[in-house]
Amino acid sequence: MHKKLGIILTAGLSLLLTGCSKVSLSTTAKTYSPDEMVAVVKGHTANHNTVTYQIDNGTKHSVKVQDKTFVIQVPASDQQQKVKITVAHAGQQQQQTVTVNAAKKLGNYQQIVQKYNQMVVMSKLSPQEVQTLKTASALKKASSSPNLQLMQQMKQVQQVEQKAQQLQSTTKSEQLPAQFSGIHNVVDNSAYTLRLNVQNGNLMGATMMIPVKSFKDKAQAQQFGTAFALFSQALGANGKQVMHEFESKTKNQDKTQTTSKTIINHRIKYSIGFSTTELYVYITKA
Repeated sequence: MHKKLGIILTAGLSLLLTGCSKVSLSTTAKTYSPDEMVAVVKGHTANHNTVTYQIDNGTKHSVKVQDKTFVIQVPASDQQQKVKITVAHAGQQQQQTVTVNAAKKLGNYQQIVQKYNQMVVMSKLSPQEVQTLKTASALKKASSSPNLQLMQQMKQVQQVEQKAQQLQSTTKSEQLPAQFSGIHNVVDNSAYTLRLNVQNGNLMGATMMIPVKSFKDKAQAQQFGTAFALFSQALGANGKQVMHEFESKTKNQDKTQTTSKTIINHRIKYSIGFSTTELYVYITKA
């Protein structure tokens, strides 16, 4: 009798332990769409500290589980993505695969970089110097029959061109990197931070983070304003119009109000978010 009881108790304990260690995994949806820079995949699992995931069979990553809940941020891409999520415990394994829909791209990253970096340099020149560079091509064509006035103009062109070359180096911290992939901060200073998402050679989204206190500093406010307008221009929007709307929507912003505001210009969408310490501008294709 005692032997049978021991067998029953052992079997019951084994079932109990098996039940406690059972691998469980679920997600809140089977398909997700990007919102701003990323798609947020959420799910639940029990008795695990981490879950691992792969995007399109790429590098494995892991995220922590808190209160049986996990959150995976998948960078927005112009292509549909498959995310394989895995949990394993005591020889058991369970997987879930979810789909992240493709998002609209802002444009080819290389083309945007060339436009933006050139405009950064040009913004440091005076209007007269910019005009000199614009007439340089015509002057060089006419140099086959030189005269004193033409020679003086050519000298001015050379001086401005040398200055522009120097500015290529001195403005490096304000320019975008020529080669880039993933989500990273590409410009970070006291006036603003610019974060980009580049996938498959395309710029998918951008976020500008501006400390609220920088708006009280005239130099910093101007630094952000110039970068914001130039970046908008490089994307194909009207920089002056966007900046005017931005100032209008943020001028009388209540510090306690966190409701976002939206600007759409030339199919570029600007979502403006507020906090007590920072202002956020999320830039995507409308």
